[in-house]
Amino acid sequence: MKEFFYEESSAVQNEKSERLKFNIFKVLSVISYVLTLLWVIIVFYGYEFSGYILLDIIIILIPLALFILMGVLLGRFKYRFCIDYDYTLVTGSLRFSKVINNLKRKSIVMFDCSQIERLGEYGSETFNKYSLMPNVTTQILTSNTNPSTGKNFYYLVVNAEGDKKLFVLECTDKLIAN
Repeated sequence: MKEFFYEESSAVQNEKSERLKFNIFKVLSVISYVLTLLWVIIVFYGYEFSGYILLDIIIILIPLALFILMGVLLGRFKYRFCIDYDYTLVTGSLRFSKVINNLKRKSIVMFDCSQIERLGEYGSETFNKYSLMPNVTTQILTSNTNPSTGKNFYYLVVNAEGDKKLFVLECTDKLIAN
């Protein structure tokens, strides 16, 4: 059997704005961790205990927990920005990956092309019927609201892993033809 490989990417169109948001949340996360460190130093060197153990613990731990929690949440929230998607077709199997800030790749799903039940243009009558079905989970695999030049939005209905999934892709006609 002859090996076949084809790959396309759905890159975010407003990359400058997305990268700015990513960096803002990254900086805010780091600032939160620095505030955590400063709070620990202040408590260690300058806090005078009042004699009420429970009150002292609350005064020390609540800001500490809030700074750490904010750092973690802001650090995770940054991964919602600057996201590209890769669609890879390798000898009868299709793989979708999420690429965060062009640094971190996360595999989303992999399935055989024989598991594809239906494919077509996004927004068609058939797409609307599938999207309204209660047993179908929809996953949008593009960061753009309008297709890039030379690409269109398509959908795939896949019976994979015991579920029926509806994937929305931003790709060229060549990927769909293959």
